[in-house]
Amino acid sequence: MCKGDNMFNQKNYINNYIKNSYKSIKVRIRKDNALLINKIESVENVNQYIVDLILKDIYENRVYNFINNNILIDFDLSPKIEKLIKEAEEADLMNDYGLYMNLAYAIDAQAKKEVSHHELKESQWNKLIMRYCL
Repeated sequence: MCKGDNMFNQKNYINNYIKNSYKSIKVRIRKDNALLINKIESVENVNQYIVDLILKDIYENRVYNFINNNILIDFDLSPKIEKLIKEAEEADLMNDYGLYMNLAYAIDAQAKKEVSHHELKESQWNKLIMRYCL
């Protein structure tokens, strides 16, 4: 056995990590599409730019499975409830009913706590319950 056979191969490690952790896509743009080419060449991080566009599209055009989107939350929420709502909306979009329900119950529990501490009105708590279908 050669001395170098047991050495750590950083290149293989990184390549395997990327292969196992990321989904790669290939994008083709016609060379005569100057508008797109100019835009892509002007952004600092093309990957992040595309990811941000896709996420923006998902959230602007979201269709929920469990959330009643007809009920709007038109009042300020505590950071704790905002975080729970963000996680619940993501679980809903992924159609993960179990996770969604756990988060919906957590929203309810936190809202009850805030109502009891006079940080949230009971009518606002009721709106949260109706939107998140509890």
